[in-house]
Order: sequence, then C-alpha cells, then structure tokens
Amino acid sequence: MFHTGFLIAMVVLPVLWLVPLAVLGPLVYFEAGRSGPRLRVHVPLNLAYLAWTAYAVIVLHAGLHSTSSPLIVVPRLLVLAAFYALAVPQMVTEPGARRVFRYAFAVAYLTAFAVLFAMADWVRAFGGD
Repeated sequence: MFHTGFLIAMVVLPVLWLVPLAVLGPLVYFEAGRSGPRLRVHVPLNLAYLAWTAYAVIVLHAGLHSTSSPLIVVPRLLVLAAFYALAVPQMVTEPGARRVFRYAFAVAYLTAFAVLFAMADWVRAFGGD
C-alpha cells in the first residue's frame, strides 16, 4: 500500500520541476513572433537561475518541505537542459545562435546538474536530519 505522501510527491514533484518552463515557454513564444530568442535576454536569465540554484543547494540546505530542496531544484536543471537542447533550436534560424542555445546552455545546465547533484545534502532533502 502506498503512503499518501508518496502519492502526493508523484504528482507535485513533476509539476515543480516544470515551473521554469512556465516562464520560458511564453518568453520564447513571444520572441518567436519577432526575430527569435535573443541571447541578450536568455544569458542573464539563465545565469541568474543557475546562481539561485547553486545558492539553494549549497547554502540553504533546505529540507524536504521546501521549494528550495535539492529534490526540486536539481532535477529542474535536466528539464531546462532538454528544453534548450531540443525545443529552442527549432525556433532559431541563425546557425551561430542555434549552437549557443543547443550546446552551450544545455551543457551548462548538465554541468550544473552534475556538480550540484554531487554536492547536495540528499539525506536532508529526503527528510532525514
């Protein structure tokens, strides 16, 4: 028999992992109507997000019931890497910018995922103190 918290986590965690796409999706859709996604918008946005994620994992040491828990913020990095590797290049026409979106952003998110995955306090993230 499943624990109620486990069932809630099966629904809530994927939703929390997709939250950054709620910002990036409309932004890219809005930009696609113009000249496509712009690096001058995405570079600062992504740097700020990576800095916040590193701060949340390394400094905050948030527990199970926090939205800054590694259980939430670390898998988001994989979602964003997939978004930049697969979705955005379909909307970019310039080859140079396409490579930056597909490879640079995706590799940055995968690298951050690997580093933060290794540094996270997983015992605390899963509710142990």
